[in-house]
Formats: sequence, C-alpha cells, structure tokens
Amino acid sequence: PLPVFQFINNLCLNRWLNPLFIIGHKRKLEEDDMYKVLPEDSSEKLGEELQWYWDKEVQKAKKRGKMPHLTKAIILCYWKSYLVFGIFTMIEETLKIVQPIFLGKIINYFERCDSSDEALNFAYCYAAALSVCTLILAIMHHLYFYHVQRAGMKLRVAMCHMIYRKALRLSNVAMAKTTTGQIVNLLSNDVNKFDQVTIFLHFLWAGPIQAVAVTVLLWIEIGPSCLAGMAVLIILLPVQTCIGRLFSSLRSKTAALTDVRIRTMNEVISGMKIIKMYAWEKSFAELVNGLRRKEIAMVMKSSYLRGLNLASFFVASKITVFMTFMAYVLLGEVISASRVFVAVSLYGAVRLTVTLFFPAAVERVSEAVVSIRRIKNFLILDEVSHFKPQLHGNSENVILHVQDLTCYWDKSLESPALQQLSFTVRRGELLAVIGPVGAGKSSLLSAVLGELPKDKGLINVTGRIAYVSQQPWVFSGTVRSNILFDKEYEKEKYEKVLKVCALKKDLELLENGDLTVIGDRGATLSGGQKARVNLARAVYQDADIYLLDDPLSAVDAEVGRHLFEKCICQALHQKISVLVTHQLQYLRAANQILILKDAENALAAMPEESRSEGKINFKVYRKYFTAGANYFVIFILLVFNILAQVSSWEANHQEKLNVTTNGNNGANETEHLDLNFYLGIYAGLTVATILFGIIRSLLVFQVLVNSGQTLHNKMFQSILKAPVLFFDRNPIGRILNRFSKDIGHLDDLLPLTFLDFVQTLLQIFGVVAVAVAVIPWILIPLIPLFILFIFLRRYFLDTSRDIKRLESTTRSPVFSHLSSSLQGLWTIRALKAEERFQKLFDAHQDLHSEAWFLFLTTSRWFAVRLDAICAIFVIVVAFGSLLLAKTLNAGQVGLALSYAITLMGTFQWGVRQSAEVENLMISVERVMEYTELEKEAPWETNKHPPPEWPSQGMIAFENVNFTYSLDGPLVLRHLSVLIKPKEKVGIVGRTGAGKSSLIAALFRLAEPEGRIWIDKYLTSELGLHDLRKKISIIPQEPVLFTGTMRKNLDPFNEYTDEELWNALEEVQLKEVVEDLPNKMEMQLAESGSNFSVGQRQLVCLARAVLKKNRILIIDEATANVDPRTDEFIQKTIREKFAHCTVLTIAHRLNTIIDSDRIMVLDAGRLKEYGEPYILLQEQDGLFYKMVQQVGKTEAASLIETAKRYQIINVIVSIPLAIKVFKKDQWINFHNMPLR
Repeated sequence: PLPVFQFINNLCLNRWLNPLFIIGHKRKLEEDDMYKVLPEDSSEKLGEELQWYWDKEVQKAKKRGKMPHLTKAIILCYWKSYLVFGIFTMIEETLKIVQPIFLGKIINYFERCDSSDEALNFAYCYAAALSVCTLILAIMHHLYFYHVQRAGMKLRVAMCHMIYRKALRLSNVAMAKTTTGQIVNLLSNDVNKFDQVTIFLHFLWAGPIQAVAVTVLLWIEIGPSCLAGMAVLIILLPVQTCIGRLFSSLRSKTAALTDVRIRTMNEVISGMKIIKMYAWEKSFAELVNGLRRKEIAMVMKSSYLRGLNLASFFVASKITVFMTFMAYVLLGEVISASRVFVAVSLYGAVRLTVTLFFPAAVERVSEAVVSIRRIKNFLILDEVSHFKPQLHGNSENVILHVQDLTCYWDKSLESPALQQLSFTVRRGELLAVIGPVGAGKSSLLSAVLGELPKDKGLINVTGRIAYVSQQPWVFSGTVRSNILFDKEYEKEKYEKVLKVCALKKDLELLENGDLTVIGDRGATLSGGQKARVNLARAVYQDADIYLLDDPLSAVDAEVGRHLFEKCICQALHQKISVLVTHQLQYLRAANQILILKDAENALAAMPEESRSEGKINFKVYRKYFTAGANYFVIFILLVFNILAQVSSWEANHQEKLNVTTNGNNGANETEHLDLNFYLGIYAGLTVATILFGIIRSLLVFQVLVNSGQTLHNKMFQSILKAPVLFFDRNPIGRILNRFSKDIGHLDDLLPLTFLDFVQTLLQIFGVVAVAVAVIPWILIPLIPLFILFIFLRRYFLDTSRDIKRLESTTRSPVFSHLSSSLQGLWTIRALKAEERFQKLFDAHQDLHSEAWFLFLTTSRWFAVRLDAICAIFVIVVAFGSLLLAKTLNAGQVGLALSYAITLMGTFQWGVRQSAEVENLMISVERVMEYTELEKEAPWETNKHPPPEWPSQGMIAFENVNFTYSLDGPLVLRHLSVLIKPKEKVGIVGRTGAGKSSLIAALFRLAEPEGRIWIDKYLTSELGLHDLRKKISIIPQEPVLFTGTMRKNLDPFNEYTDEELWNALEEVQLKEVVEDLPNKMEMQLAESGSNFSVGQRQLVCLARAVLKKNRILIIDEATANVDPRTDEFIQKTIREKFAHCTVLTIAHRLNTIIDSDRIMVLDAGRLKEYGEPYILLQEQDGLFYKMVQQVGKTEAASLIETAKRYQIINVIVSIPLAIKVFKKDQWINFHNMPLR
C-alpha cells in the first residue's frame, strides 16, 4: 500500500498501518499478515545494483594496479538518494535553533509586564510560531528517520546479496581462507552496522554547523560568557573522537574473536553426534568457553567506552550550563529569565547534536569502516574459474578430454594433487577411476568441475555436467524437491528415476512418501538413502557428463549392484560417466580404467521455528538481571541510578531558583544573593551528577554484559546436553542464529538500549516532577495525555512484539540457506544451480525485509503519535501561560515551557527505547528457551563401573524397541540378541534396515525400550560418559574439527607423542602427517576439508587405536577407501582388536565375511544371526541372496572365504564353558533367534 499513498500517508501519520495494528491487537501476527516487499526494496534489485558498481570499482582498481575500495562503490551507488535526506536534517536542526528564540520572546513578555493588547497579540503570535515549530519538528524528525533507516536496510540487503553471491563462487583456495562461521558472522553482525551508520551520517556535517550557529546566537544573547559553555562541548568532541577510534579498534578485534567462536560453534553443531559418541562434550565446552572469555573481555572494554560516551552525553548539559552561568555571574552580569531559558534551550538543541549524534556518527562510521573492510576482504577472495561447457548441434559432440593435467590444492605443500594426467572419454563410455586413499580421485572430479585450479595441461569439457558428491548432500525440503532440484515434474521420467535409483521401496516406508520433509542434513534419511537421493537428483537433470564420486559405497551389495546395472550402465548408457569406486567387481563393465597412485595415472583398457507470543514475562527480566549480578549489586545499581537523577534534579533546581526569585522580586536583587554559597552548592551538585552518572553507566554495562556471558554459557551447556534428535530437527542456521545474532544483541544492543532507556526515563520523571511542582495546573492536560499514552503504548506493543519476533524467525532461514549451500557447494555449481539458489536466498531476504520494513514503519507510527502528544502539551502550556498571565511570573513560564519542549524529543525516544528494550528482550527469551532444552540422560550417575569395565565385552539386547522420538516410527523392533566376548559380528541389511539405529541404541543417542547389557551392567543405569567412553566407534561420516591434528586425535591430552605417532603409523597416515608443514601441529581446514574422506576415516581409526577399548563399532567405515586400504584396515582391526568385541556395519560383504557371526536386519527386525558359512547354506536366507547379488565370481570368492574361516575357527577353537551370569540373575534367551 505504500507507493499509492506515500505522500498522504506520511502526512497522515502512516494511517496505512492502522489495519495491521487492529489485527495485531486482536491476535498474533503471522507471516501472511505482512505486506509484500516493495519492488525497489527487493534483494535481487538492490544486490545487482550495488554489484554493478562494485564490479566497476574492481575493474578500475585492476587497471590502476591497486586494491578496490568497497566504500567507493557504496558511495557511487547511494550518494544521490542519501544526499536528499540531508534537507530533512537541515530543516530540523534549523527549527531546533529557532524554537528557543520564540521561547525567549514569550518569556520576555512576562518580564516586561506589558498588559497592552498589542503586546499580548505579539505574545500569542510567538506562541503560535512556537507551536508550529514544534509540530513541524515532530513530522520532520520522523520523516528523516524513516528514510535513513530504509536506506540502511537497502544497503544491508544489497550487501547480503553480494556476500551470498560471492560465497557461491569461492574457489577452494579461497574456502581455505574463510569459514562458514566467518561468512555467517558477516551476515549476522557486520551488515547490521549499515542499519546504524545511515541514521547518524548526516550529523557529521550538521553537528559542527549547528554548533557555530548556536554560538553566534548565544553571543548575541549572553555575550562572551557563552564561550565557557561552548568550550566544554568543543573539548568533549576530540575526547569522544578518540573514544570512537579506540572503539573501532576494539570492535575489529571483537569481530575477529566472534568469527572464531561462531566458526567453532558451526563445527560443534554439525558434528554433535560424533562429539556425543566420543564423549568429548567437556573438551569442546572448554574450547568454546575459552574463546567466549576472550571475546567477552573485548566486549566489556568496548562497553565501558560506550558507557563513558553515554555518561558524557548525560552530564554535558550540566557542565555546559554550569560553566556558562558561573562565568556570566562572575563577570557581574544580571541574570534574567529570558536569557537563562533561551541559553539553556539553545544548549539543549546543540547538546543533542554535538554530544550524542555527532559522537554516535563517529562511532558508527568507525564500526562501518571495520565491517566494510571485512566484507571487502571477503569479496576479493579468489573465485572458481568455471568452464562453460556447451552442447553444439547434436549430442555426438559430447566429450571429456584431459591432457597432461597437473593441479595443486596448495602450492606451498609442494606435492601436486594431480600430476601429468591424460585421458579422453566420449559419449556412451564409462571411465572407472580407482586408486588408494589420497591418490587424487576426488581431486580429478574437482578439476573437471573447475573447483581445483589447473597449473598445467588442458581440460576440454563439452556438455552439461551433473555431479554426485562422495558425502551426500540434501537441503531442507521434501524428498521430491531434492530430486527435482527446480526441474519440472514429469511423472513418467520421475518414476523411472526412482526405479533405477532403488528408491521406490524406501519411499513407500516413509509416512508421506516422496513428500516427506527432510532437514538440511537429511535427518529423516539413512546414509544410503541420502546417497541415492543424491544420485537420483543427478540422473533427473538429464545431463551429458556424469561425475560420480563413489556413490555405491554407502549402500549394501544388492542395492549397489542394482544402481550399477540399472542406473549407471542402463539409464546413463548414452552419457559420459566417470565413476570413482573402490568396488573392483564393477570394473569389467567399464570402457576405460584410470588407476591413480601418488597423483599420477596409468590408463588400462525442517518444523518451522516456533515463536512465543504475548508480552515478555517478568520472569525473563528477573532471570536476565540475576544472571549478571546478585540482588545486592542490583540494589546498588538502583541506588546509583536514583542518586544520579536526584543530583541532576537538584542542580536544575538551583539553576532555576535564582531565576524564579528574580522573576518575583526584580533583577536588581541578584546582588543580594550569596554568590559563593550559590555557586558552591551548584558546583557540588554538578560534580555529584557527573560522578554518579559515570558510575551508573559503567555498572549497568558490567551487569548486563555479565548477564549475556552467563546466558551464553548456560545455553551452550544446554546444547551440549540436548539429545541428538534436537540437532536432527533444528537446522544448523537456526541454532547458529541464537549464538550469533541473539548473543550479539545481548552483548551489544541490549545493554546500550537499556542504559539509554533508564537515563531518558529518569530524565522524563524529573522534568514532569519539577514542572508540576512549579506550576501545578500542568496536571490538567497531563492526566488525559498520560492516559492516551498508556493506551497507545499497549496498543503498539501488541503488534510490535509480534513484528520483532517475526523479524527474528524470518532471519533464521537466511543463515540455514547459507550453511546448507556451503555444504553442497560443489553439487550446486556442478548442476549450474547457482542462480536458483541465489533466488532462494533473495526470497528468504525479501521475507525478512517485509518484517524489518514493518518494524521500521510501525516504530515511526508510534513515535510520531508520541511526539504529537508532546506537541499538544507544548501548545497547551504556551497558550495556557498567556491565558493565566496575571498569576504567573517569567521564571515559572520559562521553566514550564522549556521543560515541555525538552519532553518533545525525549519523551517519544524514552518510550520507544522502553519498547525497544522489550523487543530486544525477545533475544533474551530466545536464548533462555535454549537454556531449558530437554536433556538427555546425565553424563555421570552414582553407579560407576570399575575402571577396567568392560573386561570381557559381552553385549546383550533383550526385547529392544528403538525410536528417535516419542512420536516417530520404531526403527528397531523386539530385538533380542547375544554377542559374546571378543566376538567379531558383521551387521548387514538393506539401506534403512536399522543397522545404524542399533548402534544409536547402544550409545543411547535416544533412550531404547527394553534392556541392553554390557558385561554385568545395564547400560540404562550408567552415566552416558561412563558408557560412551568405553565404546570406540569409527563413524559412517568421518568428522574432523578445525584445530591441530594432535587436538583431533587427543582433545584431552591423555597420550604421549610417541603413542600418537604410533597410532598414525598403524593406520598408514604417519607419512601423510609428516609431510605437512607443521606435522602434528598443522592447523586443519574447516571440517578437515584438506584431507580426503578416506583419510578422515583413517584418522577416526587412529582415535579408536588410541582408546584401546574392549568394544569397537565400525559403521561402514571402509566404504570410502580402496580395497587395498580396506584390507589393511581389516588386518589392523584383527591384530589390534583381537581381544575386543567388534561390531561392523558394512555394505561390502568381503569386509565382514570373515566375522564370527553375521547379523541380518530387515525393517528393524533381526532376521538371521549365525556364522557366515552356516548362513550361506540356506539358499532361501537373506544373507545368501545378498551374497549372490554381487555377481557369480565375487559370490564364489565370498563363500570360499567364509568356508576357510569356518574351518580355521573349528580347528583353533577350544570348547570353553564360560558361565557369565547365574541363570536366575540374568535374562532368558529361550526364544531368541540364535543359530
């Protein structure tokens, strides 16, 4: 509605918002109630406009051989529109200077006691002029603030668009120089500085000009005495400028520390499942708390500077007026009411600009400069050099040709990722790429995608590329939307893709089929299902060239064979396919085989985020303040607030007392006053005001920043103790939003806003109290105006709280989308989906802009009405004084009018700050919500197993049912099984059969029904850390964290260097780590991305070797390694864990065929359990069918291996009757399906 009624609405107090307020008063506002974003405010338009200017600046800088300046691009883009807003500033500041002149004329009428009609008519004219000034000021002030805040919003939105656009284009070298956390910080904190800087920027020129104009007027009014007061303001300017510079430096350091903390939090949240399985919560708690302590130390320093800045504004007027009138009286001048009140009003006008807006402008510009520099450093990072493959004429032209290719991930490491590679693949051919872990298989695909920059050689790609990543990537949405990936839904084609990717049966098992919503990490899908959705997405794209990075490793043998035969060999038979694999049985179907070794080749033939509603509960305020200090400190804080204001009131009273006396008794009696006594009291009260004001400011920041720190720690502890289900249900971006934006508010905006609110509120009370004490009849207009104000505030807050909450909840998807995009960056770029994801990001931004724009306009709606109340109050006082002229003196009228004018801006600002405090308390509420999350079982209980537990490693499941949530489906059903000590058990089954869920039940990632025993201990009675520390796991998705290799292996510093090197040697990683520049102290990239997936898996194996536990779980750990490395890992496990119970989940049957027993699961039930060779004798059995699926040759080899191990076991086994438990103390296995 804004464009149509823009002019009328602005003059009619934003009446177009009235329907929204009516809705907000009746019920909770929803996203559908928000107005659509204006075309000129859309993310795409704003972003592309600023991007154009930035691109021009980059090109000019390249020609000059200099660094580009983002500031120049911003200025060129926005200077014309922003310059116009300076007209509002000029009019407003001029009226502020003119207003005291009319005030002086009215007071002068009372001083002269001229009762003629002409004098009274002039007085009424001056009252009318004063009233008009007041009304125009009310409108002009809010017009200015509306436009500059909207300008800030536009700049922020444009910058976010550019940051995301850049993130999609970052090269891998650039990705190593930045992190997800850092980019999130740019979007959550740095860009917010633009919302602030545009508000105050015009005061950089308005402040000095107004100061000069006021000095001239003061000289005319009171002579050279004005120089004493102006000297105080002039001295404050360089002081506040120095504070601004110091603040800028601290802000830069704080931002860097915040980057590190958010990056770490991003990794912690992403890897929480692994952290819990390793029982590493305490180690990460120490890490994050240490980072937070460093950050909060910087926040506290900058807060103290802010406190001094605000205190200087509060006391500046007292010092200025005191110095002026002390000089005036000592020079022997006679004080008159008109001079005093005109001077005080002029100082009031210039004080706001010079001691608040001008320093705020310096501070905000300093902050913005730091943010612009950080954003610029991000925007100039290297971009990926894209190939632009095109299909000319017909599909016969499709080709992939590589010649003498050499590539480096990092030249400083010397060894190339790929060296002298040459091959050609044409339409209809399959190239299989094999080689050991770290040989460069994934790097080859990266080079073809353009992700890995080439150093030498040639890559010729003709055709459209589809890419299937080694680690499956899914984004938040339905299964169908993940497969279609913005392509049109064609039922026949879609059904065919589901069939060839073996997804039909899995989708039938899901409650809503392919319309089931999955989180941004695919929480509702198993690893194999995610891999097949990934593959289905690529197949549905109908590309020309398919780059498949080991998609068969995450699925079982039956599904793997189906995918290879039906999908890769049949559905893609007319395409170019490059398949990275470790499964050698598929090589015979390949047209070419590329064997990589040492980088060289040999060519052979989500739930929506909830938001609370209603007003902020008093309990939230109480918890917030008591988090920062005890009740005694809060009481002291209250006392200092009262003392600061009382001393200020008393100083005002002393200042006005003499004037009032003069008004009653004549100016000549001034000489009879004891000047020394008067000035002594006045000086004492002024000093007291300064001291109490400074102490109050510092104490408020101390308490509130401490509150933020305490609540952050509580929230982080709560996150660490939350069950895994919480992380599956909540996107990373939503959780990160609490730790970035909400904690940012607690550290930065809330303490500042609260202190400003307290100072302004007490000032308002003081103004009203003194005015009523002098002129009691002021109460007559005050009472109805106060009732109107109470109604307005309540009416406004009903809507404003919902809008603020909507603003918070619509911001989370922006972060989630960024985080998800960075995880699937290669896939997005390979499928040329950058534009689509940019549009999705713009849509999220536009939704947030709708909420933010409403927040701005509703704030103006409220503020202009509050100023209208104050304007009415000024008009009533001005004309009322003239009507009661015979009963009042000049001092009383001056006091009443000057105080009424003071209320003009102060009242609406104080009330709006109170509303803003309440709105910012939503961040406190959101943080507190996360401090009270449902907890998993305690880490430690009173029942501690002995240190050597488990000494045997016997595991027993008794009638176990398992679900990840109370309302979720059962993923394990009535499972009863006994695993004997030292037994090696292979766990197999179709994808989604419940294999990983069995491990989750053992680790109690959710609480199972039934009983699970380890040796003589019931796991449900143990503390989670006592249980989890005693079980080693090599997880399905290997996770490394930013930090050193040492810290990744041994976060608690429990092992010696020798033990760490031995562990690395035993997993064949010693040479790799020794080749790193700092060896074990080498800082790993985010999520360990400078290691291949296979190498990360070996690091996880090294962790298990170090722990020397009696129970080892291997969750498809060798799926991403080559057969030789797999054989080596199996050999290592047999030797190092010979005396351990080992449970191995595997899709490669050769990995588990030598196990003592095989456990076959299907749909969460135990179908078969026994020795491999015995199970293979049953030709109707599931295990036998699975073995036959791998092909005749491979099946025969597996059967032969099982037979050989069966004979060995019979020969070496010695019958031992081991009584583990007394029959009446243990469980009944009478009906258990044991073979």
